[in-house]
Amino acid sequence: MNHDVIAARVEHVAMATGIIAGLSAVAATVATPTGLTAFGVWLGLVDEPLIVTVAPILDKLATVCGTISGMTYFYAIRKKRQTVKQSASDNSAQSD
Repeated sequence: MNHDVIAARVEHVAMATGIIAGLSAVAATVATPTGLTAFGVWLGLVDEPLIVTVAPILDKLATVCGTISGMTYFYAIRKKRQTVKQSASDNSAQSD
């Protein structure tokens, strides 16, 4: 299993969810009800726009994906170092 490829793919997913979360946050900011519409939402007479409801969920998803991406990145580096150490010890054992 190539850990670098897995780490790169997870990083791409994390970046995509980060972009989507950022765009949804901007859209939610624009779509947030103000004035009498906000009062109507507070009273329950008017529904809140869906993007305003979904934006926090997408933000949490981006945070989780970023955390997983960081973990796979450091795991790939750890595996690479172990492989280098193991190959170095194998080469020194063969030369003796």
